[in-house]
Amino acid sequence: MKMVPRIKWALIAAIVFFLPLWYCSSVLAVITVKVLEHAKVCSKLITLGEISVIEGENRLLVETLKSIVLCKAPLPGDMKEISANYIEAKVRQNDIDSSALILNLPEKIQVISEAVEISSQKIKEIIKHFVLRKMPWDPKQVSITVSDTKGVALNAGEISYEIIPQKREDYLGTTNLLLVFMVNGREEKRLWVTTHIDVSKEVVLSNHPLERHHIITEEDIHLEKRNLAELPNSVVTDPLEVIGKRTRRAIDSHVPLSLSFLEVPPLVKRGDLVTIVAETDALKITTQGIVTENGCKGEMVRVINTGSRKEVYARVVDSRTVEIE
Repeated sequence: MKMVPRIKWALIAAIVFFLPLWYCSSVLAVITVKVLEHAKVCSKLITLGEISVIEGENRLLVETLKSIVLCKAPLPGDMKEISANYIEAKVRQNDIDSSALILNLPEKIQVISEAVEISSQKIKEIIKHFVLRKMPWDPKQVSITVSDTKGVALNAGEISYEIIPQKREDYLGTTNLLLVFMVNGREEKRLWVTTHIDVSKEVVLSNHPLERHHIITEEDIHLEKRNLAELPNSVVTDPLEVIGKRTRRAIDSHVPLSLSFLEVPPLVKRGDLVTIVAETDALKITTQGIVTENGCKGEMVRVINTGSRKEVYARVVDSRTVEIE
């Protein structure tokens, strides 16, 4: 059957006209994806764009391909292998027509997370600087020992850190400090660091054995350097804190004195005769009384009025006077 000449020429013209357009659009629509055999990433999730070079005229499709999340990234400094089949499956899961792509995939792709190493020595320096800044002691009197710890690997980025001490930390003896590393403002790693802080300082010691209720004088004490980390928190470092006080119990010779060993001697004792004073703006009354219990200055004690035989509460003013409020 012969084709009508007019129709034949029309078909030829159409093919000649549309073929270049179809060829150009096909070339422009093709996206090339060249996946690297070895790649480094710096985020917690591996995207196709991080491990490959993606090129093509369709910018929307290129960006879509780049944003495809493949899997979690390995830990900083570690390596993870991804197969070519796995990547092809991820592309299909995102409803992308693979016919518009030229995928250049190695059989296996090795991905390494970029890491910033914080050495053990650097961690020790961080902890020592923090302790020196926060402690109440004279740095010349202090020895700081930071326990050995492994270095840490962090993701690449802007690194910062925070140190969290324990509640009511006194920075004396053995303590644990929490070191928190952050990358780009987000917490990355927590690390407990054990630190021992020795403080060499003069403390008050007894010169000789002291009996119970002995009033301490300058001849009873001396100063000597000791490690505060090995002594109670209430150990006395200032002689003026003990002179004039009395011992609660017997104390051996050459013993560091602690506030728990001492007390303020009472100004009045049970059976003492005192003057009871009751005073207002317009009137002052005094009478005699007998104290029925020991009391220090400022304490309230019971006193029996010798005239009325009534018992009253009065505040100790001195060794001979109590005052009714």
